Order: sequence, then C-alpha cells, then structure tokens
Amino acid sequence: MTNQLLTQCGAERCSLEQLLTIPDPPKTRTYTPLPHYDFAVNVLTIASEILKGYRFDGDAYAVNSNGDKMFGVITYRKIHQSPDEDLKLAIGLRNSHDRSFSAGLTIGSTVLVCDNMVFSGDITVMRRHQGEDMHEDLQDQIISAIYRSQHNMSHIVEDVELMKQVPLTLEQKYQYMGMLTGKGILSPSQSSAAFKELWEPSHDEFTIDSLWSAYNCATEALKSSPVHQIVQRHSGLHQLTKTLYLN
Repeated sequence: MTNQLLTQCGAERCSLEQLLTIPDPPKTRTYTPLPHYDFAVNVLTIASEILKGYRFDGDAYAVNSNGDKMFGVITYRKIHQSPDEDLKLAIGLRNSHDRSFSAGLTIGSTVLVCDNMVFSGDITVMRRHQGEDMHEDLQDQIISAIYRSQHNMSHIVEDVELMKQVPLTLEQKYQYMGMLTGKGILSPSQSSAAFKELWEPSHDEFTIDSLWSAYNCATEALKSSPVHQIVQRHSGLHQLTKTLYLN
C-alpha cells in the first residue's frame, strides 16, 4: 500500500521537534490559530491511545519556506503481523497559519499528502480555523475518524487474507492484468511494468501462485501513477479485485 508525503512545490522535510520552533499567528475575531506541533502531537497521542493492536511505525513532516503550511504522514503497523504482510494504517495531516486551507486529517491504508494541496485517503475530516470551540471540535472529529479507520482496516485485512487463499496460475494472472488494463486501473506503461513483475519478480512474494501475489505486482506498477491519481488508482484496484474474486 502507498502512504506518501510528497514535496513537489517547495516544501522541505522537517522533524516533529522542528515544528515547535515555528511561531503561532495571533488569534483574531475571525481566526483561531492551531499550532503545527500541537496538532501533530495531539494526533499522535490520540492515535496511540485508540489503535489497540497497532504500534507506531514512523512519521514524516514538511513545511513551506516560511512555515505557514505544514504537511505530515504518521503510520502504524499491526503488532501481530505475518512476515509477508506489509499493511500499514496511515494518518495524513495538514495545517495552515495563513488561512490558505483548513486543518485536515485523512486516514486509510493508502493516503497521499502533498504540498500542492492533494490530500486524500479513505476517511477525511476538515475544520476551518474559526470559533472558540475549534480545537475541541477538531479533536472530536479526529477521535471519530480514527475509530472508524479501525473498522475499515479490519475489512482490508480480511480481504488480504482472502486474496492469499485464491490460487491463480500464471495464465490467470495474465487475465487479471488484462482486466486491470482494460478497466483503466493500469495505464499501458503500468500494465507493461506489472507483466514484467510477473516474469521477473522484484520481490520473492510476487512469485507465489495467488491473487495476493498478482495484486502486489499491480500495486508495484501503480507507484508510477500521477500524484493526483495515486489514491484513486489504488482504490479502483482494490474494488475491482473484490468484485472479480472476493464477492
């Protein structure tokens, strides 16, 4: 699964601690500031308390040149996970001090946060920087979203286990890739890359005669998707695979 923090429009990577050095803008009648550091730490704290059965896996942050805009991705991994399972629950966040966009959080097995404002996942919440209850309201939304994400993630894990149990011969994998190409999930160049993974696997698990193996060949090819299509393509891949083999 893809969990990406992309810096394509001038933002620079930074540590969580560096967020603490960015000054907060003043509060006004129509604007309630949300410190970047406080937002990130609050999400980390809530997620770590709610996500039972998961462990913190890593985080990454970026800010623009003057610190007005912040982007981040925090990932969690199941504590008890099989060696060939690479599923992560990712939480994307963004915040602005210049009112250019609302404070937001997105959660899923596939999330994308980019400094060109692309921001997407399975569950997304936004809150404008307004009102005396801005912080409390955003926190309630964060808690609700993280609880909902656990439910979604459990279904994805179930789908993965089912994919591992569906045998596919090499010829059947060819048919699967052809369907993904015909339905527009894989572009022609990505289709070629996916077929190459079938012929010359870059990972040992791609050699197994199963739907899960073929699915991973497709996700490997999808890494070259345009930024604005990454989440959409992965979602389409998962839904079409469920329709073809798991329903």
